[in-house]
Amino acid sequence: MELDRSRRMEVKPEVVFLGKLVQKLSEGRLRLPRFQRPFVWQPKDILALLDSVRRAFPIGTILVWETEEEVTSTDMVGPVELPEMPSGFVSYVLDGQQRLSSLAGSLLLKDEQAPFSSGINWRIYHDLTTGEFVSEPKGALPPRLFPVRHLLSTSGFVSACRDIVSELGDHAARPLLDKADRLANAFRDYTIPFITVRDADLNTAVTVFARLNRSGRKMTEDQMVSALTYEGGKVPLSARLDELQGELRSSGFGGLDRIFVLRSVLAAMNRDIYAKDFANLMARPELRDSLHEGFEIAAEAIRRAVQFLKDLGVVSDRLLPYGLQVVMLADFFRFCPQPDPGMKEKIARWFWVTSFTCFFGGINSSRVREVQSEVCQVAKGERDDFRIVTTADAAEPFPPQFDGRSARVRAFLLYLVSLGPERTDGRGSLDIADLLAKQGPLALGYVAGRPTGEVAGRPTGEVAGRPTGEVAGKPANRLFVEEDLRGRALARFEKVADDETLDRVLQSHGFPPGSCTLVRRKEQDGLLAARSECLIEGERAFMEQKRVQSPQQRVGDYTLADSETSDDLEEIDF
Repeated sequence: MELDRSRRMEVKPEVVFLGKLVQKLSEGRLRLPRFQRPFVWQPKDILALLDSVRRAFPIGTILVWETEEEVTSTDMVGPVELPEMPSGFVSYVLDGQQRLSSLAGSLLLKDEQAPFSSGINWRIYHDLTTGEFVSEPKGALPPRLFPVRHLLSTSGFVSACRDIVSELGDHAARPLLDKADRLANAFRDYTIPFITVRDADLNTAVTVFARLNRSGRKMTEDQMVSALTYEGGKVPLSARLDELQGELRSSGFGGLDRIFVLRSVLAAMNRDIYAKDFANLMARPELRDSLHEGFEIAAEAIRRAVQFLKDLGVVSDRLLPYGLQVVMLADFFRFCPQPDPGMKEKIARWFWVTSFTCFFGGINSSRVREVQSEVCQVAKGERDDFRIVTTADAAEPFPPQFDGRSARVRAFLLYLVSLGPERTDGRGSLDIADLLAKQGPLALGYVAGRPTGEVAGRPTGEVAGRPTGEVAGKPANRLFVEEDLRGRALARFEKVADDETLDRVLQSHGFPPGSCTLVRRKEQDGLLAARSECLIEGERAFMEQKRVQSPQQRVGDYTLADSETSDDLEEIDF
């Protein structure tokens, strides 16, 4: 897909009415190319978009590539089926897919159509009394709910207004009809900035997009690479990434950010994993041709890396200190797919050292490349062992506060997992991987209570009748809990009648032997203080077992390691 220098590219900015834009979609002249990611917006996003149109708020620019070249596109936009591909010029959406799908789904839906698509009920209504947009409620529709799908259709609008009059009568219906009229006018008069790139290849169109959006909303890296390497008839990169992510989800690693997968693909192609100028990078034919092979090599290496992590006890990406560790491990397994026990021991130590020392926190890209080079050399047998990482400083001290975004806290959680936590009622072991998959942040509960005003795991006050702010926000107050547990784990511990069973359960969560006495006495602060000491010493022994140099001080100051640690988290505390 070389750029034809004899063609003069045209970039045409204009402002179009919403109705015209929707009409182009319904006629099939505005389409969604298959190299775009699937529809991912949630109902709340759609409702917010419609409210922005009602209020005449801007919703951003739509960028399309207009060409006579036939590009494989979707046959649906939201729940709306598109007609066959017309002849002549067709516009393909480069930016605005989620917005256009939302508008088409809510405005073009027919009364007789099934409303559900992508898990969303597209029958959306505007409450003429409250001014809010709502999804279709169950049961009979009150006359104040006006169907959004009738706003741009003259016949549909008249029909909906007649229904209101029929139910309320002329006088009572008048205020609602006035509001419906103003709403319809707001949608009919709404205009959207629209940029068309014409007489250019896709390569150039995406480059234009990237430069137009340097300071604004950007196409994700994988979407850009997918677009730039698009070949009709082949499965686009974004779709293959979706498939791999689904596969990783079944292994507990579905939340791994796609940028780390893409970096592994670049590594498999012997390219810089921090490459950013994809428009220029992927314009080179030799890279375009090797992309799919690079993806297959990287995908297999990532699978091996994930299995290795699970064998170490990293059963979920939520426990992974750094996404970059997956990139490095994939590079290792790319060159050494079947390591012998000695090699496994070396790479395992490498993982534990990078985790407990927070090695990748704030590290610059040139240092990362040095580490990557050494990992590959060891994997290929060109070096006998790791030097850069394993000769690093001692482990970071025990975290003084709990913050699930911190690499050091996640290393601590891996120690908790190694203890084999049991259910708080003593009825078997916890399946940590299953808990994290189902509950996410809620898989980690509180021993005795959450401090009032807690922000990012840091206590800002005390809880009356519960542990003080001195201990309530600390790691010692957090533990893995079963799915049906709501509230404090201590209350569940107190219900275990047998002291021997209770002591066994407590020890599986890092409490010292004999802690059942403190539970019976309801000495919460004493219990957490004892657990804190036990966790610190137990974790140091765990580090020694993993051949990680123990921290020089027992407890550190609060820091948040490496922004990459938290870029895939939905909850601020875990």
